[in-house]
Amino acid sequence: MKLNKVLPYKLARVLPILGIAGASLFAGCNKEDEPTRDVEITFVVRDPWDIIQKNPDGTRQVSQLIKDYVAQPNVRTVYLVPVGSWIIYDCNGITGIRKNTLEYAINYSPKVRGRGDFDFPLGEASKVPVDSLWYVHNGWTINRYYQKQR
Repeated sequence: MKLNKVLPYKLARVLPILGIAGASLFAGCNKEDEPTRDVEITFVVRDPWDIIQKNPDGTRQVSQLIKDYVAQPNVRTVYLVPVGSWIIYDCNGITGIRKNTLEYAINYSPKVRGRGDFDFPLGEASKVPVDSLWYVHNGWTINRYYQKQR
């Protein structure tokens, strides 16, 4: 009975009031969030210079286009999308594209991912399973058109 004289309010009324007061402390932020967006960079067979550039000393680095997109806070993901036919590459070419071009961009930032399909000659990707799994793991597909026909 002494408790009722010290706290004359019902606990059922006090808890919601404290909850509303606490929530108003966190809802007072007026910062408007910029909507994030995804960006696609397309590249063709013989011209990967949108992805990679060679330095005068022979080393390679990610292109300035990718660096600019990754630096923007409103860009969520930069997708690298292959365009055109890739049937001129054998198993050595598949490994070369990965090591000399795409790996630089993928390792540059976690924002960079793959999207789209490589139509390598049938059976060539299976000759380099480590590389073909790397392509699939990073977001690309290999010979998707042929898989749909089966």
